[in-house]
Amino acid sequence: MENLRPVAVPLVTVDPYFSIWSCADNLYDDYTRHWTGRSMNMCGMIRIDGDTYKFMGKRNLNDVYYTQEPKNIKQTSVKVYPMHTEYVFENDIVKLNLNFLTPLLLNRLEIASRPVSYIYYDVEIKDNKEHKIELYFDVQSEVCVDKAGQKVKFEYGDGWARVGNVEQNILAKSGDDLRIDWGYFYFIHKNADVNSLNLRYQFTRGRETDPFHSKFDKDAVYDAMAKGPVTFTITDKLSDVIVLAYDDIKSIEYFNEHMDAYYKKHYKTFENMLKCAVEDFEDIKKEVYKAEKEILDDAKKVSEEYADLIALSYRQAIAAHKIVTDDKGDVLFLSKECYSNGCIATVDVTYPSIPMFLKYNTELVKGMIRPIMRYYNSGLWPYKYAPHDCGTYPKCNAQVYSMRYKIGMKRADNDEIIKNIDDVNSANELGQMPVEECGNMLLIFAAISKWENSLEYATKYKETLKIWVDYLVEYGYNPEFQLCTDDFAGKLAHNCNLSLKAILGIAAYAKMFGDEKYLDIAKDYAKRWIEDTKTEKSSALTFDTKDTWSLKYNIVWDRLLDINIFDKEVSKREQAFYLTKLNRYGVPLDSREDYTKIDWLAWTTVMTDDKEYTDKIYKSIWNMLNESETRVPITDWYYTTSGDQRTHVHPNMPGHTIGFQNRTVLGGVFINML
Repeated sequence: MENLRPVAVPLVTVDPYFSIWSCADNLYDDYTRHWTGRSMNMCGMIRIDGDTYKFMGKRNLNDVYYTQEPKNIKQTSVKVYPMHTEYVFENDIVKLNLNFLTPLLLNRLEIASRPVSYIYYDVEIKDNKEHKIELYFDVQSEVCVDKAGQKVKFEYGDGWARVGNVEQNILAKSGDDLRIDWGYFYFIHKNADVNSLNLRYQFTRGRETDPFHSKFDKDAVYDAMAKGPVTFTITDKLSDVIVLAYDDIKSIEYFNEHMDAYYKKHYKTFENMLKCAVEDFEDIKKEVYKAEKEILDDAKKVSEEYADLIALSYRQAIAAHKIVTDDKGDVLFLSKECYSNGCIATVDVTYPSIPMFLKYNTELVKGMIRPIMRYYNSGLWPYKYAPHDCGTYPKCNAQVYSMRYKIGMKRADNDEIIKNIDDVNSANELGQMPVEECGNMLLIFAAISKWENSLEYATKYKETLKIWVDYLVEYGYNPEFQLCTDDFAGKLAHNCNLSLKAILGIAAYAKMFGDEKYLDIAKDYAKRWIEDTKTEKSSALTFDTKDTWSLKYNIVWDRLLDINIFDKEVSKREQAFYLTKLNRYGVPLDSREDYTKIDWLAWTTVMTDDKEYTDKIYKSIWNMLNESETRVPITDWYYTTSGDQRTHVHPNMPGHTIGFQNRTVLGGVFINML
């Protein structure tokens, strides 16, 4: 099997703000970038007997004025593992092994929540001769600002340097296409220092570059993206470790209170955490390597292609979240709906992502839905069904999706002026996902109960779950004109896959609480569904269009939760039909379009135990990861014939075209490991 050429390579993957990737074949072909695509340039060079070679990033700030980049030391390989990435660079004299590691150990949240990532390397001398070797690493100060023109200041001490925005407006902004512009980026190394971008040119030309402090005024203010500064180190050690960290001071606004990152529950302060992170690197690395082997050994039982997908998805799925604690000390695991609309704690993003977290730590699944339960039971949510989200990252205060109407505005459906709060609620209801979110929440609770082998968490909220299951009984079998999780496809009436979710949500409630009444209802609905949706070769997209079809991914919970109210032949028939629609990069989501979703495509592989089907689906996804010309952190929404990312106009930024990327829904591909 050939080696995977990743669409994008994870380098520093901590959370939605501290996230740096390589979006090129070679680490030196392009700037390293934030997941949004904006440059967060890290530069790396090696000087061998006075000759300088580049191995990471681009030396030049931009291409406005032409200056030739340094020659590169040839990249000979790149390999992505769940928590670390290995690069190898070689010439006739040296072999440079370069690694990026973020220890996202989900069984140790005090480690996984550290805002820390490591770069470590070793240089092998190939010709066994004496050579003068120096290595240069830097991180440009754009890592701590959102946009051009923002100003930064820096500090340095013994073995550390830090840089931060002059204006420390903590948690002041929320949105999708944003970078953090508060807090402080830390660069930790024995020779850590700060200087202007001109330092790169000095190193390239072999000029004397020490000392630095006397050449750069630490009390001055600098444009972060135009002139620097850069935090950096220059070292002649042939093997070493650099620690990168980010102190965001406060991480999330949670119902109008600023909350600490989870690690402070254990380490109390950022400084203490950072000290421990530096000291225990070797132990952490061993633990990471051991965990990675277990993850990949498990994944390879499915296929080699699947193992590659798992390795590339692992950090993305976790680092699209932030781990914090609430006022009771409980875990909050808050997702950002990356390049979709920026929502936080989105239920229909949580739902596809949960297989990964059911597998490795169910407390994180609870942490995803705690905000929803608090919000629903606070009296702030005006409807009987479950909310869609709890705000826009990093502000987790109340739903924002489709909540645009206010008193004094005109309704879109009838042009009436909204006069009171009841009219506001009525108007805002037009854009909700009532069946979708009730079904999602019931299935999530049932999954927690199964994988914890305990009803304790579900019982705590039984009264609320009863309201939602009754809603599905009344409205879920043949849903009216409304959105589902695939809201990008528009509203749909009589959605058969949404009906599946409702039926299994009802059955999940019945199974959790041993309620025969609801189980009988679910069984009756399932029997009717098979007949009402049946077409010549599969099942329809909607109850009233028998010349259509769609991926019925929601049916997987019938097996995974041991509900068993659908005949197994239904899933076998579906899979056989999907293979007739298989393109090079997957099966389309439904009969309307050529595009698909990775998470839902993965879910279809556990509808039965058909290995041939599973292998073909994961080979098609692997082809996309290996061949797509869309070089971004994995897109979950793409065309099955071209492998290109499906793009759309950003809902909050007219004229700005984006596509799904870096989204936590990639946790859904871990479903085969359940």
